[in-house]
Amino acid sequence: MPSQHPLELPEILSHIASYVHKRSRPSCARVSKGWYQAFIPLIWKDINLTPHRPELEAMPRYSHHVKKLNVDVRNLILDLPQCPNLQSLTLTKYLGSTEMVLHHSHMTHLWINQEQLLPELWTILPQLHSLRELGLSTTNVSEQETDTLWQLCTRLEGLIVFGVSIPHQGQLSSMTFPSLKKLTVGYLKDFSTILEFMSRCPSLAVLRLFGSPYRRDAYGLAERIAAKTWPHLHSFSLELQKIPEEELISIIKNLQQITCLETECISSIQPGTMDLLRPHFTSLTYLNLGPDAEPSTSRIAQEILSSCPLLERVMLAHIDTTAVAEGKPWVCTRLRFLAMHFQFDPLTISEIQPRVFEQIARLYRLKLLWLCRSFNKPPFQTAVDLRLENGLDKLSTLRSLRDIIFGNSIQKMGEREIEWMLGHWTSLDRMSGICNGVDPVMQEKLVQLLNEHGVRFDLKSLYRKVQ
Repeated sequence: MPSQHPLELPEILSHIASYVHKRSRPSCARVSKGWYQAFIPLIWKDINLTPHRPELEAMPRYSHHVKKLNVDVRNLILDLPQCPNLQSLTLTKYLGSTEMVLHHSHMTHLWINQEQLLPELWTILPQLHSLRELGLSTTNVSEQETDTLWQLCTRLEGLIVFGVSIPHQGQLSSMTFPSLKKLTVGYLKDFSTILEFMSRCPSLAVLRLFGSPYRRDAYGLAERIAAKTWPHLHSFSLELQKIPEEELISIIKNLQQITCLETECISSIQPGTMDLLRPHFTSLTYLNLGPDAEPSTSRIAQEILSSCPLLERVMLAHIDTTAVAEGKPWVCTRLRFLAMHFQFDPLTISEIQPRVFEQIARLYRLKLLWLCRSFNKPPFQTAVDLRLENGLDKLSTLRSLRDIIFGNSIQKMGEREIEWMLGHWTSLDRMSGICNGVDPVMQEKLVQLLNEHGVRFDLKSLYRKVQ
């Protein structure tokens, strides 16, 4: 019996298929029967179902492969086939039968984005015994439904609520939620109810807050953290534009260990704030201090990147490129996402930028590089220059790079630069920015070259926040 080639073994093929880009998998599935069997489960594993998509007709045939399903049919009445292996379901303005939800009682994650949940859905939710995470968005909750929500939370591990109006009644005052570990809250009219709910979640480890609470609520949050209400809290995201900075400093001061810190409240980093952050440098994996911080914060970026070995994502407003060129080597070699505004003195860019690129070249796992986040450049400053003559070739180690964003900076790239990128950044999927802002004919030629190699040229990213 002839031996089978290793690349024909289903286990090997499935493993290889998992590394192929999502857009290339349908083509790979047409190569052979073996490849079809390896790629089809991955193609149908995570499905976004919208009107007029071919997946609607093919769903009955492949539904047993679906593990994550996002249904955004925008008020169409639609009943979906049962997906026996479904783990996560998102419903946006879904008007089909609620029995579809009950048929998937084995799922662990459910997100509902509807103005008003159907009453029978509130009856079905308690029957989802495997549910571990629930998300509710733009939903009005009655007093009776509030009691159902709190009962659900006694066994949930994660809760997400956005724009939900929750009455301050019910049995909350007599309950605790020992299983809840992750909570995301955003844009609520009444933050006090959620604050009381949070106080009854002793195992809370991940907390994300969005919106603008009243000052008394910010004080209440800082007070509870100081009282060690959540001893396991390590991941903290705060996008609350109106929170006073003294409350934020109090929060950072009293968190025992931070792995994730995200806030857009800091306009400037004071020495005292940095002193509070330094004890967490060895545990930080994600740091976002907001895109609108003052240029004075640039002095801390070099210290962070040379002191936080576990960082995987970092977003800072500005960075002092001279300090980077002359500073200690960056130690954050796990970094996959880097977003900062790099600014140079035009008189010294040819000397300083190659040395800055040598620091970036250490980040060989990098997948997204955002080099220009600010639209307000200080006088006598220029953004990064992505030309070979100014050190682009130093970035040849970024073989995993998939996204590069250079914002509103005026680039003067030519075909040499684009061909170099395509040759060295073999995983490149998207480029955002004007490649050549002084020669429209060359700009059009470069975009065509990118398209020919399957790289998307995207200007929309210049005007939206990268999540």
